Amino acid sequence: MDPLAVLKTIWHHKFAALPVVFVTLIAAVYVFQFAPRSYESTMTYAVINPSIPTDADKIANPALKKLNSSNPYLRASDPTLVVQVLITRLKDTSTADDLASKGLSKQYDVVRGAIGGQNSFLVDITGDASTPAQSIATTKRLGELLTEDLSSIQKIDGADDAYLFTSLVVATPDKATEQFSSRLRSLIGVLVGGLVLMFGAVSIARGRAKARQRREEAARDADAAAATGSQADKSAEAAPAAEEPSPQAPASDVDQWLGPDLDTLTEGTGRRRDSRRQDSRRQEAEAHEEVREVEPSR
Repeated sequence: MDPLAVLKTIWHHKFAALPVVFVTLIAAVYVFQFAPRSYESTMTYAVINPSIPTDADKIANPALKKLNSSNPYLRASDPTLVVQVLITRLKDTSTADDLASKGLSKQYDVVRGAIGGQNSFLVDITGDASTPAQSIATTKRLGELLTEDLSSIQKIDGADDAYLFTSLVVATPDKATEQFSSRLRSLIGVLVGGLVLMFGAVSIARGRAKARQRREEAARDADAAAATGSQADKSAEAAPAAEEPSPQAPASDVDQWLGPDLDTLTEGTGRRRDSRRQDSRRQEAEAHEEVREVEPSR
C-alpha cells in the first residue's frame, strides 16, 4: 500500500478523520497525566545455611545431641532446593488471597536473585501497586510470608532451629518508584485504538461517498434515457404528418440544384404562351365579326 495514497485518502475525508484524531489526542493526554499509575518496590532476602553442631560441639555441650536434625532440605542433593520450594510457595494463590484480605495489591513477583543464577540463594520480591505506600506494604508483607514459609517447610519433621535455613534481609523497600512503562503501555493502547477508529471512520466516509456517486450516476443515466425516449416519441408523432414521397423518377444533380428555379421559370413561360394564344384568338374572332358586318351591307 502506498503511504502517500493513504495520506491523500485520509486528507480527502478529513472531516471524518479529524474528530477522531482530536478525541484520541485528548484521551492520550488524559491517560498520560491522570490515569492510574503503577509504583514498584523491591526487597531482597538471602537464605543462609544453618550452622550445624559439630561432634566437638556435642561433646562440649551434650544437650546438642538431643536436638532433632531431621531437616529434609539438608539431606537433599541440591542445596538450593529450599529456595525453589520457597519461591513456589510464595507464588501460590493463597499468598495473593492473604494480600487481598489485608487490602494490599495482588500484583507482585518473586524470583531468584540475579547473582548466582539458578544456584543463587538470593530471593528478590517485587510489589506493584497504585500508590507508593501500598507498594511498600505489599513487599514487606511478602517478606514476612517468606520468613514464615521458610520455617514451616523445614519443620515438617520437627527439626530444631539449629538445623534450619534462615533468611537475612539484604535490601529493604525504602522507596517505591513509578513505572512509566505502565503509563506508556496505556498511552500506546489509546493511540492504537484511535488509529483503528480513524481508519474505520475514513472507510465509512469513503464508502458513503462512493454510494452517493453511484446514485448520482444512476440519476444522470435515467435522465438521459428519459430525454432520449421523449425525442423518439416526438419523432414518431411527427412522422405520419409528413408528405409521402412522389412517384417521380429521382432528379438529377443539376435538377436538384436548379429544381425550384427551373419549375418557376417553366410555369411562367407557359402562362405567357397561353395568354398570347388567347389574345390571338380574340383578335381573329373580332376580325371575323367585322367581315360579317361588311358583307350584308354590300
